[in-house]
Amino acid sequence: MRALVGIILNTFRVAVRQPFYYLLAGAGLAALLVTMRLPFFTFYNDVDMYKDLGLSFILVFLLLAGLLAAATGVAREVEDKTAQTILAKALGRWQFVLGKYLGAMAAVVLAAIVLGAVFAAAVYYRVELDAGVLERPYAQGGVGAEVAAFKARQLAQALTVVPGVVLVILQVGVLAAVATALSTRLAPAASVALSLTAFVVGHLTSFLEGAVRAAGGVAAAVVQGILTVVPFLEVFNINQKLSHAMLTPLEAGSPGGAEWAAVWAYVGVSALYAAAYAAAAIGMGVLLFRRRSLS
Repeated sequence: MRALVGIILNTFRVAVRQPFYYLLAGAGLAALLVTMRLPFFTFYNDVDMYKDLGLSFILVFLLLAGLLAAATGVAREVEDKTAQTILAKALGRWQFVLGKYLGAMAAVVLAAIVLGAVFAAAVYYRVELDAGVLERPYAQGGVGAEVAAFKARQLAQALTVVPGVVLVILQVGVLAAVATALSTRLAPAASVALSLTAFVVGHLTSFLEGAVRAAGGVAAAVVQGILTVVPFLEVFNINQKLSHAMLTPLEAGSPGGAEWAAVWAYVGVSALYAAAYAAAAIGMGVLLFRRRSLS
């Protein structure tokens, strides 16, 4: 176990020291802060639009950071001939692959916490920024039931991004597991490219399945086999619900509170799917790595 923890920590330190990590995290923060003040001309639905756009930004930047970290972990050690030295120290190959994956995901979670915290604060401020003429006095401070209700709405809007960020982490975790498995045999660039392909196909699975059924034939069977292997990523996409629904997690017994509980129940089911798929992908990566010669 100590050896596994060592691999995780070393991979995490290497990942967060890479220039691409800070570049992507900085670009994500800049995108969230710049769009926070942009008008969307949606007639008092700008907050909803901003939440949807912000979750998409976080997904893109975390996905790129996660795939680059996961795809380079195993491949770099093999190319630098350091994998032989590490594995010679009573460390199993499964621990090596798993440690590389968990270390990359630790870097993803750190970036997600930073981006998520900034995004939640930005949503809180955006509610005040987009307050209507009648609500603007409440946004500027004071006391009273109306002011308390407005502040509660700001907090509720900010908290609704939390399950969205968690689902982003789960989605990146699935694709990072794919990238880690591929990196046991392929170069980092090929692993990232194939993982991004899985990302696109995973979000188009429902559409492609309909097209396959209509086409028929051998090609359809081949495509259906590919779709069976590719993760179904739409299970992690509830941006529409989180962006356009008013969830009130702090009001026990309210319809919004019940909806908030349902959202987290859905996140829990999605986490089980992500864990199962990631475990299968890492297991396949371990099998591929065991058959690879390091000499």
